[in-house]
Amino acid sequence: MTHLKRAGAILVILLVAIFVVPRVIPIPEKLVSFGFHRSNADTNRQLWAAQPMQYANTSVCNDCHQDKYSAWSQADHRTVSCETCHAASNAHLEGKKMPALPASRELCGTCHATLISRPANFPQIDMDKHGGQAECTTCHDPHDPRKGMPPRLPHSMEGRENCQTCHNPGEPLARIPPRVPHTLEGRSNCTSCHGQTEAKQTALPRIPHSLEGRDNCLLCHNTSAIKPFPNNHAGRTTDTCLSCHQPA
Repeated sequence: MTHLKRAGAILVILLVAIFVVPRVIPIPEKLVSFGFHRSNADTNRQLWAAQPMQYANTSVCNDCHQDKYSAWSQADHRTVSCETCHAASNAHLEGKKMPALPASRELCGTCHATLISRPANFPQIDMDKHGGQAECTTCHDPHDPRKGMPPRLPHSMEGRENCQTCHNPGEPLARIPPRVPHTLEGRSNCTSCHGQTEAKQTALPRIPHSLEGRDNCLLCHNTSAIKPFPNNHAGRTTDTCLSCHQPA
């Protein structure tokens, strides 16, 4: 019986604490004055209406930045407003410079860093591995992310550990379109920019015979002898054949 009385007393105290105490404690003025769901919401709306506008519609940016707007409006980022990345533009419209953007890896990672809660079809990357720690804008135009991206490798990397075996340093890479010619200087890891694709040719053709007594591949494999001799192999020497093609 004593336990029941004690439990009842505790219950009464809890009910008083929950329903009575909050009514007698003064409510801070800030809690009453701000927030659209407070008691004097009309006053609150007037306060907010008096605040200067900070954000503008994205279409306003088109007044001065037609080229950027045109690229953005047709690209994957068209659902992301300019101010999402560039911050509020009100001061900029009054002639002031826009605030400097953070480093692109930091900014782009806000949306594109791998996060398990994001939709599976949302473009996500491993920020520690992707791009060799280069800034995102090295390869991607932020207004049109797919524009100018390095082409994906048209072949498997199996048996091709050293890209320079075929793509000689010091010369523009023959198989790269003219819009992005470059040399290999300072580019030790080609796959940092050029990702692999689902190539139809999964591996290099292997040599279907023994090499015993066949020290010079070009005795048989040349433009006037055994076919096929790929046109893009012109200028190759026997020394480089085994760099790619291994005996079966």
